[in-house]
Amino acid sequence: MSVTYYVYLALAIALLCFPRGWLRFGVRVTPKPPRKVNQHKVERDPYDRSPKPLQEMAKSRNWVDFFRAAAGGYAVMLVAQQWTNDPDAAPTGWVLAAAGATWGVGAIVQMVRLEGRLGLFAPVFFLQGLGVGVMGSVIGFIAMLGAWALSPVLPGVGALLFVQGAITLCLALMINDAQPVTGMVVAGVIWLPVLVSVLLKKRLTGSFDKKFKVVPRDGRDD
Repeated sequence: MSVTYYVYLALAIALLCFPRGWLRFGVRVTPKPPRKVNQHKVERDPYDRSPKPLQEMAKSRNWVDFFRAAAGGYAVMLVAQQWTNDPDAAPTGWVLAAAGATWGVGAIVQMVRLEGRLGLFAPVFFLQGLGVGVMGSVIGFIAMLGAWALSPVLPGVGALLFVQGAITLCLALMINDAQPVTGMVVAGVIWLPVLVSVLLKKRLTGSFDKKFKVVPRDGRDD
């Protein structure tokens, strides 16, 4: 394998393992405008954990997550194919396991937040970009659009990731030119945040949860 592919691998690891939280740090070039005081509190039903696709798609950092995961996942697949006996065949065995471990570590890095206490953030756009980069545009975008289409009736981001992983797996098994084993690995990576949240008994949250003040049904503040 040429040196070029090692460069691809290094760049892929950097893209996949760059923490999402670091995107919020930096120095502003222009002064921050004064914050407007909203006289009307935005209330939300505490039992409503459904994702808000339009709000999430309007955030530029989500698309940064999407494209860097797509590029990183695609680069890892290129390197993995070069490590197989037949570069034109899909990676299998320890090569696919190593690629899956790289994707899984990247997902864990994006998921964990340490801001005073441990928090679990659902890297939805990161995992959707990873699906596009690894499985291709057809399977990746169908799984992404299908999950967002069902998001209004889903109870939370964990359910959205479960649906996305299920669609990815089904398409990988149904489409002739797809790679079913790779699809199983990608689905497992997509489901990984849900599994970690269950094992740690901590709720998997999305960034949109911080935008609202939760008010109980009886009208009293928490």
